Amino acid sequence: MSMKTVSAAVPANVKAEAAAVAAAHGMSMAALLRELLARVAARDAETLAWLDKARR
Repeated sequence: MSMKTVSAAVPANVKAEAAAVAAAHGMSMAALLRELLARVAARDAETLAWLDKARR
């Protein structure tokens, strides 16, 4: 699934809310997504391992 496809699948109201959260924290949408993934991974060893493998 391409990023364009993923973005198209996200409802407009969810995108708007995410953009508002990102702006409130002075971050880009990409930075917000990275932060959310890091927080999920920090609580889930399997997710953390998957993210580490993807970085290599």
